[in-house]
Amino acid sequence: MKKWVITIVCVFLLAAIGISIYFYQSMRSPITEQEQLAIARVLGETEVSIIQNVSFYHGTEPYVVIKGQQEEGGENFIVWVGQEDESVVVKPANAGLSKEQVRQFAINELAPKKLLAVRLGLENRLPIYEITYIDENDRYSFYYITFEDGTFVKRYSLKADD
Repeated sequence: MKKWVITIVCVFLLAAIGISIYFYQSMRSPITEQEQLAIARVLGETEVSIIQNVSFYHGTEPYVVIKGQQEEGGENFIVWVGQEDESVVVKPANAGLSKEQVRQFAINELAPKKLLAVRLGLENRLPIYEITYIDENDRYSFYYITFEDGTFVKRYSLKADD
């Protein structure tokens, strides 16, 4: 009797794990598909031949941000890929601030309690950095600066629950 209970519990546990994996994969598949389409566009429409990193930005419009290289040892580029009918935006990586420079700016100028993320994005066809952090009032905050020179674009803070 004890063996049957253990067997049934194990079967249900394995079934639950299998169903969870299936749902995770099915929810993730549109993201993976969008990523693959963006990579194909970058390789076909730009000088980039080596993909180094792919990330997503969800601002006013969603963008796939790809860091790549012209060839082995060649120039590094950052490419912002929007919807299918939009053209891609390509900038040399050295034409703007590095992620580390933006991190230092955030730590020195914004004085966050906790720096959560620094990510590249695009707003109104303008390459930007989005800095996400917890401010001194425990608010979840977003600070946007331009990719090229760090000019202030906008700021949002979400009020903490009281």
